[in-house]
This record gives sequence, C-alpha cells and structure tokens, in this order.
Amino acid sequence: MLYIDTSVLLVYTLTQAVEKHRYPSTEKLFAKIIDGSLSAATSFYALHEIFVFAIDNAPDFPTGSAFGKAALEKVFTLPLQILPFVSRVERARYARKFSALRDASDVPHAIVAYVYGCDAIVAYDHHFESIAHVIPHRTPEDYLWSWLASGVRV
Repeated sequence: MLYIDTSVLLVYTLTQAVEKHRYPSTEKLFAKIIDGSLSAATSFYALHEIFVFAIDNAPDFPTGSAFGKAALEKVFTLPLQILPFVSRVERARYARKFSALRDASDVPHAIVAYVYGCDAIVAYDHHFESIAHVIPHRTPEDYLWSWLASGVRV
C-alpha cells in the first residue's frame, strides 16, 4: 500500500492549472489506484491540509471552503484507505526515527505511513528522501517511468 501525501493530492484536486507538468503523471497514478492495480492510502493530516490550502489560497472563506469541500469530495471518490491521526504516544515513540525530515509538518505523515505499514510515501516533497532508509519516497513520475520501463500500458 502506498501513502499518498498532500502534495500529490493537491495536484490531483486543486492545482492542476498551475502544476500542468505534474498533473498527467498524477492522473495516471490515480487511474492505477482506481483500476485496482495499486493499493493506496492517505490520512486525516492530508485531508486537513487540502482544506486549509483551499482556504488560504481563496479570496475569501466561503470560496475557499467551497473549493476545499469539492477537493475533499474528489478524494473521497477514490478507493483510498483513510488513515487516522496517530496517537500522542505513537508520535513520541517514532519522532526520533523521522527527525531527519526538515519540515516538521511532514513528520506526522511519515509516522502514520510507517505505523500502518505503507510501502512508500508518494510525494512531491523531496525532503522525504531524507528518511528513505526507513520508508521509501517516490513521485508519481517514478511510478510512470517504472511502468513504461516494464512495458505496462499507462
């Protein structure tokens, strides 16, 4: 099972117009998830970040809230497992394991992916490379290239 980070969900739901170079690979990744070729999950951390992103980038709260809700509705149509927040005990237990992450807001994502046994974190945040020895980091493009190399139609 792959852990889908906020940075990938944002490209799929809200930022296609400005992330034109990333959207095709992201769309193909989600097509593989939809057709059952890949198993994936995300978390309440990512869902919250999507909603806050929409609000922060809108001209006013009602507009941002509407865009955030639409983005969440799109995510909820996907066959993703939704992973819960980790407990305070789990965060304390695993925080040191992920201390190499430069962005502290990504530590909960790494911990939840690790605790729930995800095989990799799929993200555009390349600082996840700093913990690749614990849980691998991939981008949607990494999967696209590996499929093409293996002869899988995308």
